[in-house]
Amino acid sequence: MLGSLIRISIIALGALGFWGVGRISFTHWAGEMPCPTIGLIPACYIIFVGYGLILLSMYPNLKKSLVVFLIGWVPVITLAIVGMIGEITSTLHCPLSEIGIPKCYFSAALSLVIGLLFWRFYKVQLNK
Repeated sequence: MLGSLIRISIIALGALGFWGVGRISFTHWAGEMPCPTIGLIPACYIIFVGYGLILLSMYPNLKKSLVVFLIGWVPVITLAIVGMIGEITSTLHCPLSEIGIPKCYFSAALSLVIGLLFWRFYKVQLNK
């Protein structure tokens, strides 16, 4: 029961992140709002794929769910933390939300909660 509740929570939060960064990725692709880049790749595209992998890791009976989760989650949390530090030090700028708060702050909080939930979910699955 607890595992199912945590799984649903991760899916809901992952979908929220996937939708949010998907909108940013589309506006970047359309040329309306720039997204910071890592080399030639926009960070929002990397984060979009990361949230997608987080969602994929919740697929029932996926053999390598931990690996898939980490491949998606590590870049998301890392880029969010780098974005926060960049915002604080004024060395880079994340896209702003409608209320003027950098979206990397939201992504950092969201991915931190998702990471904590997955850690708990994984422990519950191991104890089955």
